[in-house]
Amino acid sequence: MMITLIALMTMVIVFLIVGLCFRLAGGVLKLAFKLLICLPCAILFGALGIALCCTLLLIPLGLLCFKLVGILLNPFRMCTV
Repeated sequence: MMITLIALMTMVIVFLIVGLCFRLAGGVLKLAFKLLICLPCAILFGALGIALCCTLLLIPLGLLCFKLVGILLNPFRMCTV
């Protein structure tokens, strides 16, 4: 009985440590993805949105570029409900 309890406690501790490591690795990968891909694209679309809003006819496209910047800066927001 005591050996089963010790084995169960050991498994719980191991699973908690492994879960924490995967959560940490996922956070690091998410940050790297944002910095390497999403941030430069957001800067380019922001500049394009400013340029499009300077013209009278293309203001709706400029506003869509600004919405795209918001999505690019938080790409995993769409996954949460």
